[in-house]
Amino acid sequence: MKKAFLAIFLLLLVLPAATLFSCTMFTSTKNGITLVGNNEDWKNPNTKMWFILPEDGKYGIVYFGFDNLSPQGGMNEQGLVFDYMATQPLEVKNSLQKETYRGNLMHKVMRECTTVEEALKLIDNYNLRYFRRFQVMIVDKSGDSAIIEGDVIHRKKGSFQVCTNFYLSQLKKGDDIPCDRYKIATKLLSKNEVTVDAFRNILAAVHQEGDRGGTLYSNIYDVNRGLVYLYHFHNYENVVVINLEEELKKGKHTVDLPSLFPDTYAANRFMKRYKAK
Repeated sequence: MKKAFLAIFLLLLVLPAATLFSCTMFTSTKNGITLVGNNEDWKNPNTKMWFILPEDGKYGIVYFGFDNLSPQGGMNEQGLVFDYMATQPLEVKNSLQKETYRGNLMHKVMRECTTVEEALKLIDNYNLRYFRRFQVMIVDKSGDSAIIEGDVIHRKKGSFQVCTNFYLSQLKKGDDIPCDRYKIATKLLSKNEVTVDAFRNILAAVHQEGDRGGTLYSNIYDVNRGLVYLYHFHNYENVVVINLEEELKKGKHTVDLPSLFPDTYAANRFMKRYKAK
């Protein structure tokens, strides 16, 4: 994880913010159904999915990320979901006197927690400088969700919540939202359609493309059923459905995401360009 975010920090020097900071995550609940949508936008096409088995009271997990196998997001078998949103560095002050967790704090959350409330209680034990270069959105089966933004936590209000790559806490009353993807997702979510098709349409509407990077994979988590609808390289016509319970029965394993999908010209071209650099 440290290597992944060191790379992000260094790339701040050479890439425009619109290209680098371009992930989108959102959730909505209706009639007892909670879905979570996520676009993972970056420049490394070597995307992976891997499974952590339950053991000693710790929950099993499906993680998604890149070839360094540093989790960028995922879901545990209790339906708790998270994903990181890269951001500009943020000073963290209020928890500096607390213990520093030596390791991946979100992995500990995913192994031990079932709800957003439990996750926030666990995280509150530690120094939150861990979150100084990114924010995290967490969602559970009940539809509860929260965005952890350094010292600030934004709890879900209403039926949906959206997270992109800016700090809500830094907006003053009357300020315009500085992210068009946030605006688009909010507008579409306000229609109150909590279906896989509706979430797929939102992911398509806010996806990124370009030679420097774009939406490399997308997830729709059905947290109540333990399913992940997976899309590759902003192609929303082809879907692979992952059943977490069934996958955990296969044992610990890692999957190259591109291998799950038919070849497309755009994905192959981007991979060739990436390898040539």
